[in-house]
Amino acid sequence: MKPTTAWFAFGLLILALAGASPRDASPATLRHSKTFVLPRSETIHDDLYAAGTVVDIQGTVDGDLIVGGQTVTIGGTVTGDVIMVGRDLMISGSVGGTVRAAGNALTVDGSVGHDVLAGCGALVIGPNATIGRDVLAGAGNSSFGGSVGRDVRLASGSASFSGPVGGVVYARAKDIRLNDGAVLEHDLFYTSKNELTKSSGAVVKGRVERHLPTHEFEHRRFGGGVIGWFQGLIGFAILGALFYLLFAGASPRTLEALGKAPWASLGLGLLLAFGFPCAAAFLFILGLIVGGWWIALGGIALYFFALALGYVTTATCVGRWLLERSGQRGAAFGWALLAGLVALGLVTAIPFLGHLLGFTATLFGLGALAMAWYQARRGATAT
Repeated sequence: MKPTTAWFAFGLLILALAGASPRDASPATLRHSKTFVLPRSETIHDDLYAAGTVVDIQGTVDGDLIVGGQTVTIGGTVTGDVIMVGRDLMISGSVGGTVRAAGNALTVDGSVGHDVLAGCGALVIGPNATIGRDVLAGAGNSSFGGSVGRDVRLASGSASFSGPVGGVVYARAKDIRLNDGAVLEHDLFYTSKNELTKSSGAVVKGRVERHLPTHEFEHRRFGGGVIGWFQGLIGFAILGALFYLLFAGASPRTLEALGKAPWASLGLGLLLAFGFPCAAAFLFILGLIVGGWWIALGGIALYFFALALGYVTTATCVGRWLLERSGQRGAAFGWALLAGLVALGLVTAIPFLGHLLGFTATLFGLGALAMAWYQARRGATAT
């Protein structure tokens, strides 16, 4: 797994939002290739699941778009919602619904009909962008040059505004700047150690209220966070050891599947993450009518167990990669697991984005588990 992949792929904001799902249960269109381009002349009347190193959507998707890749560009039209994860994300076309995105950098310079929910290193709402409703974001750095119809809720290292915002701005950042052209129709509430920087051409029509960070709370939260971090590390280490000892053949197959096909693992993990709970809910309702509702409860328990194993699998793969780069090729499973858990634990400790990054790691491993199980079943059937 490449270093860049280990960063941006662990940031699937979308999947942490429980309401993000395709609008109906109809079959979707699946596209996967190293470079996938939807031509401007093509229209897909369905939900589209696309993955690749480079994904370029220039045509029309009459439905929802779920996409993952290193570089993702949406220059065409999507009538529904967009769920996207990648390193460099760009929206210059039109999205009719809500955008949920995570990656290294997200640039929106087109139109979004509803909300933008983003977790990324850099967020840019370009001067040509129009956001119909709210923006909810966690970013290292962010700039708002376009139009936002309603509220902005932001946690960022630095934030700048140079366009109109129709609602209230809630911001937590080290530095906040209102540049010429910024027009805030309502209030600005911000939490920062530093004073707001406001140019003469910026307008705030409501109140401007500053809150100082509460250091006592942050210190207490830090102490509790460290204890929780170690508890999680120990728990996942025990789970990984049990998985290796009880299923000695399954763990190497799972790591091999993740190493050979990381994007396929992510796509399959994405489908399972949303598809399995929906199927369990349907089975539970059906079971109340015809009997066997308890099977759905058992399936949900198995689902959460598989999620935990998925995180352990990705951690082991990351640990193996780190040890190989340090010259310790062929390290034992236990050392790879421990190194990976520590590395992912540090990554998931990033404020505002940590849980999202960890859940994305879980999705990679969940898909790899499913692929390894399928390959084992196919081999057993052939035998």
